[in-house]
Amino acid sequence: MALSDKTQRFGTTEISDPSFHLEIFDNLYAGNLIITKRLTDKLIDKIVENKEKIILHCTVTGMGGSKIEPLVPKKEWSYQQVKKLIDKGFPVKQIVLRVDPIVPTEKGVETAISVIELFRDLGIKRVRISFLDMYEHVKERFKNENIKLPYNTFHADEDNRWKAFSKIFEVCQMLDMRLEMCGEPPVGEPFEFKTTPCLSQKDIEILGLTDKITLIGNKNVRTHCGCSENKTELIKDKPHQCNNKCLYCFWR
Repeated sequence: MALSDKTQRFGTTEISDPSFHLEIFDNLYAGNLIITKRLTDKLIDKIVENKEKIILHCTVTGMGGSKIEPLVPKKEWSYQQVKKLIDKGFPVKQIVLRVDPIVPTEKGVETAISVIELFRDLGIKRVRISFLDMYEHVKERFKNENIKLPYNTFHADEDNRWKAFSKIFEVCQMLDMRLEMCGEPPVGEPFEFKTTPCLSQKDIEILGLTDKITLIGNKNVRTHCGCSENKTELIKDKPHQCNNKCLYCFWR
């Protein structure tokens, strides 16, 4: 199948938060990956209206309202909104709790675990994590806010990432949740945990699209991203830092 065939495309929202672009719901594909930090009531209604077409990545880092995520809602608000979404009939099997990114320090890991434990009773089985990437423009933002850089390298060193991953993995196992990792170099020896693409065969199966969509190749957007070429951006806008204003945003 060629991606010129629109039936093979899988929508995604990666250049901004869909809560600011509700117009995308007029042009969804058969399968769509909706990624949001801001699950507003209006966004909930749009998602429920199109529930048979959507995998939802609800991003909650636990840093909402801090200098790092100044305009992102707090985790407790996000929890209540996800509960509201489920109560309105959105299938919990189509929800991924995305704790992304995590600062791999003792405090950062504790913050991430507090999010996972908060959401434990909603029945969500998939948790996705990644660790903070220190782009040069991100370092500048941290410095401008007088926040100490957790590390000067792009990725945290493997030892700290492995320790952080191990603690979170243990918590997820205890809570009967499956841990996935996004866009990270493999961690552990001999690479016991590898990246799971944001769009994977599991998503195709959950939406019942196995006989309709065949994942093709690798989009190769960034190193360690294993997503297929099927991903197609739904938001028609220039890539830019959205109104959540997260300091770590990879858009300048």
